[in-house]
Amino acid sequence: MKKRLILLMIGFAVLLLVLTARLTQIQILESEKYASVSAKQQRITLNGEDTRGTIFDRNGNRLTGAGESYIYILKKDALDATAARIFQAIGAEKVENENTRYLVYRSGIFSEEASYMLKRDYNAFIIKGVTRYEEDQPAVHFVGYINEIDGTGASGIEKEFNNILSRKQKVVYASVDGKRMIIPGLGISSTVENPDCGVITTLDLKIQKKAEQVLKDSGYSGSIIVVDAKNGDVLAGASAPCYHPSRVEEYLDSSNEEFINKATQSMYPPGSIFKIIVAAAALENEVVNEDTLFQCKGFEEINGIRINCSKEEGHGEISFRDAFAKSCNSSFIQLGALTGGEEILKMAEAFGVGERAFQGRIEEKIGLLPGTGDIQGAGIGNLSIGQGKLLVTPAQAARITAIIASGGVDYGLSLIKGTTEGGEIEYLEKKPSKRVLKRETAEFIRDFMVDTVNYGTANNLLCEGVAIAGKTGSAEASYHGELVVHGWFTGFFPAGEPEYVITVFVESGGSGRGSAVPLFRQMVEYLN
Repeated sequence: MKKRLILLMIGFAVLLLVLTARLTQIQILESEKYASVSAKQQRITLNGEDTRGTIFDRNGNRLTGAGESYIYILKKDALDATAARIFQAIGAEKVENENTRYLVYRSGIFSEEASYMLKRDYNAFIIKGVTRYEEDQPAVHFVGYINEIDGTGASGIEKEFNNILSRKQKVVYASVDGKRMIIPGLGISSTVENPDCGVITTLDLKIQKKAEQVLKDSGYSGSIIVVDAKNGDVLAGASAPCYHPSRVEEYLDSSNEEFINKATQSMYPPGSIFKIIVAAAALENEVVNEDTLFQCKGFEEINGIRINCSKEEGHGEISFRDAFAKSCNSSFIQLGALTGGEEILKMAEAFGVGERAFQGRIEEKIGLLPGTGDIQGAGIGNLSIGQGKLLVTPAQAARITAIIASGGVDYGLSLIKGTTEGGEIEYLEKKPSKRVLKRETAEFIRDFMVDTVNYGTANNLLCEGVAIAGKTGSAEASYHGELVVHGWFTGFFPAGEPEYVITVFVESGGSGRGSAVPLFRQMVEYLN
């Protein structure tokens, strides 16, 4: 009996030690874990806030997370026809929410009268919050949008840098009682992990908004891209038509044109802006000099195929310099034959046609160069004036222009400066620049582009107090089954010490002089 009692006492002692150890573990060692679980059970998460890392412009201005919103929360069984009309009057949209007892609405405007009625008659909770995208969201095609189902990036920077932007985890919640009802007086709280994570772009918000406004006011479809002439940083990239990233579902039945970034994802014949490359190939191969003379009778005929000049009656005897300024097709077809199609294609490759224009992860197309079989016979005529199977993006046209502006050096185009997390900025390493042309060649072509503005096809561009270099282009193309003419103008200023490169593309705009030059002028006047 004594032995049994002793064993029983030992058993109780061991059990007591185990219980004591477990209580110590729960109350001291794992207290934070259980407190966190308890806290989560005593709150409901409120959706509708911007919970991702921020995308910034080059100056630290927010491209995302800059929009204000107001979140209205009320019991589901309290909603009646009057409350529904109030929400409709302030443009509030219903937000999906995990809690079955409450409805959550979000509006971009605040109404004192509506808020007073909702609080007085419906005991609604109202909080001021931040939306991911503004109503007039800038740089939509570069920023992209997120998948509403799982909150991941679906396009643009949102997609390409999702691993960075998704590291921020913001939770907005309300404290609730045991019945999962919000406790009045405790308010709305939030927790944020990695609040500083984000992506820093090269864009300048003010220039971006101006480019978008100019394109929107024109009523054209197309693009405007602005580049820092000193380093290839893209300061603005506007594309039209556009979409709103918070209402993607509204465009699902459209032609999807709104989702295409025409600056980087659409390819077009370059037309006469390609004469920059043809001139560069001819000068680098010493086929001509600036004073070489050509004869223009208004057309060229190759193997029975006739290609007309821009001047129906012809330019007569014309110098190489004037042929560029006045965009004489006949002269450039003759020049292309002298230079050779292979040399022109080689120069086009050196300028980046057929490869990515941007450094880093950007959604873009690489353009299209014709094969050697496409430049034989009459093919050399098409190539020499930027027609045929040759295709470029507006971004590639901007890169070509930037090479001339920089004296023959290619920096490539850049959109992303770096990423940030925990207050530390990690800058993306740029590829080293490379020389494409001799400085002398680039300066010759720059002078030709100044002539184009002074007395050539872009003499309607003259802006007081600033010298501009540029090239017009009017490119024939088949678009949606119809023969159309796209308008181009690409150039830089000030011509002597370039600061900005601007490329304007107008879809079905007709002549570059008539459609693209006026938009270019508006950007110059703003930047100058």
